[in-house]
Amino acid sequence: MKLDITELFIFFDELMPVTDEEQKVYWLKTKRSDGLTITFILSIYEESVSILITNDNGTSISSLDLENCSEIRILDPKRKCLEVLHDRENGRCFLSLFGDSILNYAE
Repeated sequence: MKLDITELFIFFDELMPVTDEEQKVYWLKTKRSDGLTITFILSIYEESVSILITNDNGTSISSLDLENCSEIRILDPKRKCLEVLHDRENGRCFLSLFGDSILNYAE
């Protein structure tokens, strides 16, 4: 999987304690001013990404699991936009931490 892990550390607000760097599993989190929390779980060896969106009381609003990820690209660091791409399929996941449309998946 092609990515710059340092960019992801800067992109998200927090590296969560459940991260296992030895296993290359990273849990990253950002809390928005409207009370939504976006958790980004990345497994480099498994080439997978999970995205969870929860509200202040911990209720899951949305979640998405992606497998066979080929690349994670930061599109706009200031607006906090990134995309996750698939190598084997034509899938694209767009994540915007501060936008009105937080998560979009298209094939």
